[in-house]
Amino acid sequence: MSDRFIATVSQVNRRVGLTLGKDEALSSLCVRGEVSNFVKHYKSGHIYFTLKDDEAALKCVMFSLEAETLDFEPENGQIIIANGRISVYERDGVYQLYVSSLEPDEDKDADKDSLFAQFLKLKEKLEAQGVFSNSRPLPAFPKKICLITSKDGAALQDILSVFARRYPLLEAELIPVAVQGKTAPESLIKATSAAQKTGADLIILARGGGSAEDLWAFNDEALAREIFKSKIPVISAVGHETDFTIADFAADLRAPTPSAAAEIAVPDMNVYISELENLLAGLKQKIHRTVERKLNRLENIERIIEALSPEKVFKRGYAAVFGSDGKALKNSNDAEIGEELNIRLSQGSLTVIVKEKK
Repeated sequence: MSDRFIATVSQVNRRVGLTLGKDEALSSLCVRGEVSNFVKHYKSGHIYFTLKDDEAALKCVMFSLEAETLDFEPENGQIIIANGRISVYERDGVYQLYVSSLEPDEDKDADKDSLFAQFLKLKEKLEAQGVFSNSRPLPAFPKKICLITSKDGAALQDILSVFARRYPLLEAELIPVAVQGKTAPESLIKATSAAQKTGADLIILARGGGSAEDLWAFNDEALAREIFKSKIPVISAVGHETDFTIADFAADLRAPTPSAAAEIAVPDMNVYISELENLLAGLKQKIHRTVERKLNRLENIERIIEALSPEKVFKRGYAAVFGSDGKALKNSNDAEIGEELNIRLSQGSLTVIVKEKK
């Protein structure tokens, strides 16, 4: 048996925390950064957010006792200075800044370089150039949809699940792409271009949720222009309902989530099947009523004809008289004295000779 020491995960995380706690530089420091993913817990009052710059991000937490002393509430995209200490959240093995106080950064030049400022600047530029003017109607019954998303992401499975439930007749073609990182913008641009040759009548550009940094590839100017010049309508479905990207504005339609994009893109066949079944049931009832009405009329024709039938007349004691030429006699003047006549009765017939006319 080996006598080496094998630590548990908890022991490792605790040791890292103790090590960080001994670093005086990390026990009290001020950090400037752009606020991202800001969340204020509605029950506890704790504040969670991320501070970021162009190259990195730092998770932060400010507990309710400190948060109550704030005279402002940070907003995503705002540049702030956070005071606190670095420690490890042992359960998740994540180091973060435990914030004791916050203040807005008075350096206005710093805000100009934030990601949010870059986003607004690019949005304003492209909007002025008409890149956000696409609003083509989507096909009511698409035959083929091209999906531009990660082949391993949850977004793809969410979309396909909706397609299978609502419109299983649809043909869907996937162009797998990188949706995050340095290579993602070029990957998305090439996929959007390639989608033009797939024969699809609709494109869905999608990825699941994430931080502003995770979604940044969809804020690429070249991608926005590629979406704008697409000959096929594009639905952009990036992140969650509260996330907006430049790609959303360049597309013909923005969907709040990938699943919502799929719901928008295809009709619900079950609804149409139900409507057809109702129409068929109504048609059957109409045919049934029409046939019944015709049958009733036929039975009434039949009764009238039967009532006027000669056989019925004969049975009531009437007879028909025919001359020697076989024609029915209607007038006594049509018969001659001595002429042989034939009388038809209900049962049988008689041959008689005319002796007298009156």
